[in-house]
Amino acid sequence: MIWQSIGLSLGLIGLIGILIILPAFLFDVFWRWQIVLLVLSYLIFFSSTIWRSLKYGKFSDRSQDEQTKSLLGRLALVIAILGFGSTHWLAIYDFSRLQSLENHLVNYTLNTIAILLIIIAIVLNQVAVRSLGRFFDRLVIKSEHKLLTTGIYSYIQHPIYTSYIVLFGSFCLLLHSLLSIGLLAVVCLVWFSNRISIEEKMLSQQFGDEYQAYQQKTKKLLPFVY
Repeated sequence: MIWQSIGLSLGLIGLIGILIILPAFLFDVFWRWQIVLLVLSYLIFFSSTIWRSLKYGKFSDRSQDEQTKSLLGRLALVIAILGFGSTHWLAIYDFSRLQSLENHLVNYTLNTIAILLIIIAIVLNQVAVRSLGRFFDRLVIKSEHKLLTTGIYSYIQHPIYTSYIVLFGSFCLLLHSLLSIGLLAVVCLVWFSNRISIEEKMLSQQFGDEYQAYQQKTKKLLPFVY
């Protein structure tokens, strides 16, 4: 359990290094406060995975993930890896070329909104992961699997996916990169639509009418909207 958590911690550092630190150094913006804030935010955000590992033990093997068992799922995974990586690098590149906005009010407003969204993403992720507990895992049905319909899950069915979308979107917004926001939208559409479709099929087969009734009274990603 400890060794897995150490491995996850090293993996998290490596991921942040590839997504943020390396391009920030290459484009000479590493010590800008936005970059420092994003590195710290990602560390806090993804710490929920380490918490889950310490408390509940090993995650299921990747080969058990239903998404990796289908050709479309594997294709979506490749698109996600390349797409999310490109989104982060593109945003940092745009940021490195950005001249100070003449309208300081717009600059301040965008930064404030982005920071608020980062906070929302972190809180949402931490709450959702702790609510799921040991069921926060790959796309597998575990023994004694329970359908969670309380707390944040009484409003939306996939709050963890929502937290990822909000975090990545606020990353692009804080760096004022419109191009990366557009790319992010496409990648999220491909990745999460495929993953949600597979997950809903699994849960429908496992819980039947109970899950269908839950779907009828909740939204997928955004309360009261979608």
